[in-house]
Amino acid sequence: MRPLANRFTRFTNRMNQFAIAISELSLVALMLCICYAVISRYFFKSPSMYATETCVYLLLLATWASVGYIHQIDRHVRVEVFESLFNDKIKLVAKIISMTCIIAFCAVLVWAGYLVAETAYLRNYRSTSLMKFPLWITYTLIPCGGLLLGLTALNRLITGDKHLTDDKNEGA
Repeated sequence: MRPLANRFTRFTNRMNQFAIAISELSLVALMLCICYAVISRYFFKSPSMYATETCVYLLLLATWASVGYIHQIDRHVRVEVFESLFNDKIKLVAKIISMTCIIAFCAVLVWAGYLVAETAYLRNYRSTSLMKFPLWITYTLIPCGGLLLGLTALNRLITGDKHLTDDKNEGA
């Protein structure tokens, strides 16, 4: 069982590393897009018609791609004051309940997100702007992010907190 858990941990970590690289690239692209929009609007008096919508899509990509990694390094928002009041046994039970709820939520998120993305693809839904961007691409980010988060929560449920990377101390 241990080698299987170790493989699953490596797989989850690699998936999250790939997703966070995509997220970082989208943030760089977002920064460049915003700089372009500001410079073209205020210096050249020629605002871009596509910059705002492109920025929204890049921000969605950065958000959904990073959700699993954030949970992997334990940097998500939580109420730590309650956690500090409990002993180790109650903390363990709370973590098991929490991970189980996250997995269940992610299963619904992946399923419902897939249905929405499939509908948008089959019916050729597009944005109402001049860009006419296919919405199934952005809707696909929902099940992808849910899958990353669900895999990470399942990994934490199986291995406990042994898999947490050293990145946890990054911003401390």
